[in-house]
Amino acid sequence: MLIRIAIVAIVTAVFLPIGFAQSQDSSQSVTEAARKAREKKKDAAKPAKVITEETLDVKKGDVQSAVAEEPKVAGAPDTNAASQTAAKPIAPDAKAQTAKDEKLKKELTAAKEQLKQALMDLDLLQRENRLDQDAYYSQTNYGSDTAGKQKLNDEQEQISNKKDEVERLKAKVADLQKSAGDSSSSSQR
Repeated sequence: MLIRIAIVAIVTAVFLPIGFAQSQDSSQSVTEAARKAREKKKDAAKPAKVITEETLDVKKGDVQSAVAEEPKVAGAPDTNAASQTAAKPIAPDAKAQTAKDEKLKKELTAAKEQLKQALMDLDLLQRENRLDQDAYYSQTNYGSDTAGKQKLNDEQEQISNKKDEVERLKAKVADLQKSAGDSSSSSQR
């Protein structure tokens, strides 16, 4: 009986400090987690810089001079030079230039979309032609299949026409980009 009491006392003495250490670690980890959460909340309270095309003041080819606009705080005075110049009345010739720029941008966007569609069509025609070539040349007597050969020739002609269209659209996009670049540099003067 005395041995049992001694064993219980030894076991209690061994495991009691472990229990205290675990409770202290858990209370420390809870306080640590609360501290980290407060730090994150402080960091989150700071407004992030918002970068859009309108907030960037970048000259063509000069990426290093790009500056992001700070988010507007309610009640704070607006110090952005671009927004202050926008508040000034625009001269009639500037309005016409702006309208011309908008028209060029719309044309450029439409031309880019046409080019994208033409490139997808060309890719589709080329893939279809490759499949038809595989089917045609996998026949043992493909030399006598005049209808298959004619189909391949027609597809090659369509591909050639589509390539010409793509080149024409690329030139159109390049011209519009050049015109848009020229008009934007003249309107900045």
